[in-house]
Amino acid sequence: MAKALDCKVIILDHISILVSGGAYGDERKALDEIMTKLRTLTQDTGIVLFAVSHLKRPEGKGHEDGAATSISQLRGSAAIAQLSDFVIGLERNGQAEDETVRNTTQIRVLKNRFSGITGPAGHVLYNGETGRLLEYEPIQAEEEAL
Repeated sequence: MAKALDCKVIILDHISILVSGGAYGDERKALDEIMTKLRTLTQDTGIVLFAVSHLKRPEGKGHEDGAATSISQLRGSAAIAQLSDFVIGLERNGQAEDETVRNTTQIRVLKNRFSGITGPAGHVLYNGETGRLLEYEPIQAEEEAL
């Protein structure tokens, strides 16, 4: 796509699909190999690649209840975090009673190879009528509920 169609940005949603066919056998080793190839591809072509990865279930409060994301929760292989320039977590309390809180996603930078700055990076609010995420600044009560 990068060479034939001149695509500059590619979204791979989700990376586990590449190994789900079972041709590789060991999922962790397969993800290691795939991440190495994807890293080489981005360097050779200059594309931006967003690879979506699922998370392991955390202890206690689950992600569907708004638990904070962590780089250690990336499912499958440490190579996902090691070979990425950025790792960004999206957190949302999909079980909140308040509709605004339920539709607000916090963005968290988990890894930033270039500046090292990590942590909360803002919020987006899902608009069900348009299907879009819009930048959003929660009020204090909403922030506490997130």
